[in-house]
Amino acid sequence: MVRIANFIDTDYMCYRCRFFEREVNFYQSYFHFCLIPVFPVGQKKILVRCKNCGDETQTEALVEKYSKTVKTPLWFYSAIFLSIFLAAAWLYWHQSAEKKHRKYIANPVKGDVYTIREEKNTGNSYYFLQVIDNRGDSILALSSNLEYGYPLDHLEADDFFVKSDTLHFAKKDLYEMLNNGEIYSINRDAGKE
Repeated sequence: MVRIANFIDTDYMCYRCRFFEREVNFYQSYFHFCLIPVFPVGQKKILVRCKNCGDETQTEALVEKYSKTVKTPLWFYSAIFLSIFLAAAWLYWHQSAEKKHRKYIANPVKGDVYTIREEKNTGNSYYFLQVIDNRGDSILALSSNLEYGYPLDHLEADDFFVKSDTLHFAKKDLYEMLNNGEIYSINRDAGKE
């Protein structure tokens, strides 16, 4: 339970000591995950205490006066806001990567390396294609020697591009491969290393 609001009231008198200064505190519990608040739980609790004698007698008029102004703090929903932010960031990153990949397919450059994903009975398999020539509406590419069971962003030390096996791809086929998720990534700087 956390204090969400604190007021000093000078309008209502303490019935016990006749002092006109009373502290009004509002508390509320919240559900949390890893100490990050997710959402509020239960009703707000109100504690009224006289600043002079400590009497905790509260009147309905006093409680009503401040209850209308106290709202649940937005930070009680921190995990929800954080989730929305992370989802938006991922979506932005994903769309930026997709846009970049479409730009690279539209204008292939010698040395571009495509990471290709193939579905097989045993799971996904990954290999590389390196662009060796841009022919306008198609490309010529070399395939890597090895296949991997997981995505990589570079060739392993014992892998190489097989020069004796040149592959031909039309740009429309490359776009289709991108749309189907077969092109996992495109690295423009890989050929410059």
